[in-house]
Amino acid sequence: MHWRRMLVVVLLLIVVIGWIGFGDKLSLDPIFEREDSLRSYVQNHPFWSPLSGFVIYLALSLVPGTTGKSIVYGWLFGFWIGLAIASVALTIAAVISFLVVRYLFREVVEAKLSKIIEAIDRAIARNGGSYLLSLRLVHAPYTLINYASGATAIPVTTFAWTTWVGMLPGTIVFVLAGSQLPTLRTIAQQGVWSIVDLKLFALLSLFALLPIVTRWGLRRFPHGEPELDEDTLSQHL
Repeated sequence: MHWRRMLVVVLLLIVVIGWIGFGDKLSLDPIFEREDSLRSYVQNHPFWSPLSGFVIYLALSLVPGTTGKSIVYGWLFGFWIGLAIASVALTIAAVISFLVVRYLFREVVEAKLSKIIEAIDRAIARNGGSYLLSLRLVHAPYTLINYASGATAIPVTTFAWTTWVGMLPGTIVFVLAGSQLPTLRTIAQQGVWSIVDLKLFALLSLFALLPIVTRWGLRRFPHGEPELDEDTLSQHL
């Protein structure tokens, strides 16, 4: 238990250091004003720019209500690097929040979100990780799910992979939209949702139905050969 708490503290220290070191870059307004210098920095520092960008994204992901990050990263780093940074940072930030609640503030969260926690625990007991995966795919509130899950019995490994897989389709849409922008000023002029392919977003969101439909199908149409007892077997013979 002690080493787990120490791990959580170390992770929080890393985020705080990143926040202090790159705090002036956390607002979108300065980014709009320094597009050319940011592009130049990324081109001239192919190693340090993704690393610093990852720390910034991770710090931002721990702050509720920060939106538009994936679009900016798609524009700044391109689709593949932007997707790698965004998807991994989102998952790690979720796991950090999960661990902080589980080992430091579990009682507090249980008092505030008891009904949500009980509902998630019951659903996970029935459906396993597919329930949490569905919540991520339908874009349930990111921070709320992180905190509530930390107070449940779900294993951290299950929480991590369902978070990464479940948030990947939406992240793809936003990073792809950003990678196709000629300038970030388009966001300021038109807004985030005006540049996102809503049809693709809705299509990828339908993946949320797959775990539910699959589980329903397995219950509705049992698979495998029925077992034969000795009497049934003798009748066939």
